[in-house]
Amino acid sequence: MILNPENLVEICKDKLIQIMDINEKNLWELLVNKNGYTVHVMKNPENGAKINRSQAFINKQPEFIAQYVSDLEKRKQTDARIEYASVLEEIDKDSKLLYIRMKPPIPFMSSRDLVLYQKIYRFENGMIIVCQRSVVHQKQPPIHNVERAEMYLFGWILTPQQNGSTKVVLIQCFDMKGQMPQQIGNQFTQQQTDLMLAVIQNLSI
Repeated sequence: MILNPENLVEICKDKLIQIMDINEKNLWELLVNKNGYTVHVMKNPENGAKINRSQAFINKQPEFIAQYVSDLEKRKQTDARIEYASVLEEIDKDSKLLYIRMKPPIPFMSSRDLVLYQKIYRFENGMIIVCQRSVVHQKQPPIHNVERAEMYLFGWILTPQQNGSTKVVLIQCFDMKGQMPQQIGNQFTQQQTDLMLAVIQNLSI
């Protein structure tokens, strides 16, 4: 059964909620813990891919951060991996179909691209999730000599704190597809955590 984009992003959102906390059930491994910024990793039990979890606290409200991280133009400014990006369709005020092409990880290797369904979810406790999931869509078929990657999980989980700040958790699970040396794959994974650091820096100004 082929699921439509709305179903896929809903499953992605539920999975993010399931694994977002650091506890005994979720087998996160700590990699970085510095000045309130943490990075954890775990293996995706469904496909063996690495899941990254970055966390920080930002002195902005969740809605402000959600609007910032869901803005593709701002994403292009903060994500050094992006070669080209566009909004294929604006479905409603909280849902968009996006196209992102990533720069080649190394010279002579093909670019990677993604077709993503993005949706913003708001919860009664004030938490907001900006979720993205790879989808197949006729508006952006595969391109010759560009490898179609897959984003299994991508979400900004924004939780308001009593002191007025927001706990920001970014969870990503990305498969570059194609022939990819392990070292290059790990390097690209590191760049995913760099996205969080760039957002922290820009929102702290």
